[in-house]
Amino acid sequence: MSARLTVANLSVDYPFGNDIVRALDSVSFDLAGGEFCAIVGPSGCGKSTLLRAVAGLIEPTHGTTTINAADPERPDQAMVFQGASVFPWMTVLRNAAYGLEMRGLDQPERERIASEFLRQVGLGDFFNAYPAQLSEGMRQRVAIARAFAMDPEVLLMDEPFGALDEQTRLVLQEELLRIWEDTGKTVVFVTHGIDEAMILADRILILSARPGTLKADIQVPFPRPRRLETVRSDPDFNALFLEIWELLRDDAMVAIGG
Repeated sequence: MSARLTVANLSVDYPFGNDIVRALDSVSFDLAGGEFCAIVGPSGCGKSTLLRAVAGLIEPTHGTTTINAADPERPDQAMVFQGASVFPWMTVLRNAAYGLEMRGLDQPERERIASEFLRQVGLGDFFNAYPAQLSEGMRQRVAIARAFAMDPEVLLMDEPFGALDEQTRLVLQEELLRIWEDTGKTVVFVTHGIDEAMILADRILILSARPGTLKADIQVPFPRPRRLETVRSDPDFNALFLEIWELLRDDAMVAIGG
């Protein structure tokens, strides 16, 4: 299968007072169509910077990111951020349909598509509610539905469950797995959680401490379709967790000044 996303020698510098700080240094990888890739690394290693470069929100200092479109009518990418990213003045249905509205779809068609994905994330009874009437987890479901509704070539997710409580996070992980298995969407998922990466992803890219470099590219062995309980009870789960932690430990200590 041809690469859907190609990141080639990507470096990103930021101004910091009179100095320049390098956030990412010569990161390269290819991601096939339909692949679910998680990115983990210590705080400040450039995970979110990488995602924003792919999204076109920041300009790389060196290198390129390329999304190879299978369908020129579809958007290249859609992004789900951590925390509040829905419009408080719009209903749930209009929030979920917003990207489709920007693409110029007529109201019946965009509401039909948005409704379908809202039902898939368990919000079928909340079309006319406003974000202030929802829990934080429900608001994040709206953001996920909006992203999937756009049918992008690549779905970018920047710690979308990072601010949620454990039980809500587990529920949304299962919902994300179910929707991803139905759609076969190409996903790049940034997380601090080793176990979350192992549960969700086909591949885990590990970044070093700043400046972030690609330290390891690990294939996840668990078969699909997946459920949280079966992955966590797999005999290989603990061994893979420890392998990833061994790769992260020293850089995590550097990141916190240890």
